[in-house]
Amino acid sequence: MNQLSNDRFKFFPQLNDIESSTWLHSRAPLSLSKVEQYFASDSLQDVFVHALARDYVLPTKEIFECFELFARIRKKTRRADVADFCCGHGLLGILFAMFEKSVERVVLIDRTEPPSRQKLIACATAIAPWVEAKIENRAEKISLGDERIPMGAGVVSAHACGSLSDLCIDIAIEKAGPVAILPCCYPKRACEAPQALQMVFGMEAAYDIHRTYRLENARYNVQWAAIPPQISPMNRVLCGTKK
Repeated sequence: MNQLSNDRFKFFPQLNDIESSTWLHSRAPLSLSKVEQYFASDSLQDVFVHALARDYVLPTKEIFECFELFARIRKKTRRADVADFCCGHGLLGILFAMFEKSVERVVLIDRTEPPSRQKLIACATAIAPWVEAKIENRAEKISLGDERIPMGAGVVSAHACGSLSDLCIDIAIEKAGPVAILPCCYPKRACEAPQALQMVFGMEAAYDIHRTYRLENARYNVQWAAIPPQISPMNRVLCGTKK
């Protein structure tokens, strides 16, 4: 996936230009030695990262992926209600509950709930007690016509697989709210982009170009961004806001 000009670390600028960044995409827990080296302040984000590492809550990659995605989409997608679709452990939505005062309710939705989600909610609540009251946790498939997601809600998703990213877009359009996705798993059989685009730009870019046109046709302003490629090569971010 091609890099974009804004793919440097935003939430944690201290990680820009470090000598070795291989640990940032590790599936292993974040080591306390790295925390002490790079996250030693008393800021809320550093205290939270320290707790995540101490309690072995999530893999290193998952932590920085969500923090850096959140940094790029928070201003555009924050609403009173935010839905984190295909949320997995739920960190992206929890960051909205933790750092955005204007966000009153965060719905975490995935068809199954991994054990890490409750552990993560407990870890976040211990650091920021106001998080607990904002979280609505649901184990079910995402779908159109969900009346419990209000009109205008922000829709966000980190690595919803394949066509699930497109379903997130469909739900956002239905609710006329902002949307931000970090797509992954581009299944060729489901790509609706013209063959010419696929041949010239590659299938993954063509996929997201087609998604951009769908949003533009639904009267959205769309921007592309990127999280640092050191975290994941699947790093393109699509963010749309209603005109």
